[in-house]
Amino acid sequence: MSILGTRVLRTEDPGFLTTGAVYTGDVADARLAGACHVFFVRSPVAHARIRSLDVSAALAAPGVVAAFTGADLADLQPLAPPMPGMINDRMGQPLLARDVVRFVGEPVAVIVTEDPYQGEDAAELVDADYDLLPPVLDLASAAADVQSTLLFPDAGTNVAAAFGDAAALRGDLFDGCDVVVTHTLVNQRVAPAPMETRAAAAVLDEDGRLTAWIPNQGAQGTRGALAGMLGIEPAGLRVITPDVGGAFGAKFGADPEHAVVCWVARRLGRPARWAETRNENMVAMTHGRAQRQTVTIGGSRDGTVAAYRLEILQDAGAYPRFGAFLPALTILMAPGPYAIGRAEAVAKTVVTNTTPVGAYRGAGRPEATAAVERAIDLFAAEIGMD
Repeated sequence: MSILGTRVLRTEDPGFLTTGAVYTGDVADARLAGACHVFFVRSPVAHARIRSLDVSAALAAPGVVAAFTGADLADLQPLAPPMPGMINDRMGQPLLARDVVRFVGEPVAVIVTEDPYQGEDAAELVDADYDLLPPVLDLASAAADVQSTLLFPDAGTNVAAAFGDAAALRGDLFDGCDVVVTHTLVNQRVAPAPMETRAAAAVLDEDGRLTAWIPNQGAQGTRGALAGMLGIEPAGLRVITPDVGGAFGAKFGADPEHAVVCWVARRLGRPARWAETRNENMVAMTHGRAQRQTVTIGGSRDGTVAAYRLEILQDAGAYPRFGAFLPALTILMAPGPYAIGRAEAVAKTVVTNTTPVGAYRGAGRPEATAAVERAIDLFAAEIGMD
C-alpha cells in the first residue's frame, strides 16, 4: 500500500501525551540495579594547555567511587573526523582532553558517585590548572594561508576540509550581466536544545558484552561509533534506543561522553548512568549551521537571473564532526529551484575554539536555501522589482 493518500497513524503519540515516554534516564532494567553515576568536569576556557589536574579532593568527597582523567583513557582512540580522506584526520577528539582543551565545555575529567546528587559537588573539587592560549574565533583568520594560532599543530593548518577550488572560479561568470550584487551573510550558529538532553546507561553483561542505552537517531551508527572509540568489535556491544525526546540531527552517532560511560561500566565492573544538565547541553552538545556565506548574483534588469556564485566558510568548531561536511550538502543544493544558466560554489571548513558543529534539521541544505533566497531578494531590490 502506498503512503500517498493513506492516513498515517502515529502510534507513539499516546505515550508521549499521556503517561509519558520512557527516556534513557527513566529506563528501569534489573541489569542497571546499583548503578553508579557519571559526572563530567568541563573546561571553563576556550583554549589552553592543561598544566595539571588534581582529583584527590574529589576522591575524598562523600559517595565518590572513582575519578578519571585523560591519562587513564590514553589507550582509547579519539573520536575520528567523519568522511576519511575528505576531512583532516589529524583533528580527532580525545574522549577526555589531554594536554590541551579546545572549547568551553570540553570534558577533562570524570567523577563517578554512588548517588546522582553527589556528583556536581565532587566535580567542583577537581583542581585544574590551565595555561591560556590565544583562541581562534574568526573564520577568516582560521582560513588564512598564514595562521598565528593552530588548534592542531601537527595538522599544520586550521582548515579541516575544502570543497572545490576557489582558484578555479570562473572570471567570466558574470560577463554580460546588467546588474551584479555581492553580499556576505551569516547563517548563525544554533543550539539544537532537545527536550531530552544527552544521556547514557551501560552495563557489562556476564558474557563480557556491553549493553548501552542511548537516545540516538540510528542504533547501528551509534554502535559503530562507540565500538570505534572503545576499541572493541561491534559484536561486543548492544545499543538499545529508548524513547528519544528530540534530536534534530544532533543525536546521530555517539559522542565521547557516551563512550566514557561505557568505559566506566567496563572498568568498574558495575552499571553506570549519565544524564547531562541543561547547561552542559548548551555548551557541549554539537551545534548547528554556523556558515559565513558570500553570495554573488547577476542578471538583467527584466528580472532574469543569469549567474550565481556561493562561497562558504564553514565553522566546524573545535573538532570536525559532521558539521565539517555540511558545505558539501549546501553546494549540492546551491541554485535551489531556480533555472540559473551559470552557477558555481566552493567552500572551506575551518576549526575554531568553539563547540563542535554537527547535523541540525536539514544539515546544510536549509543553508543553501537561505543563501539563494537572500540573493534573489538582493537582486530584486537592486533592480527595483518586487
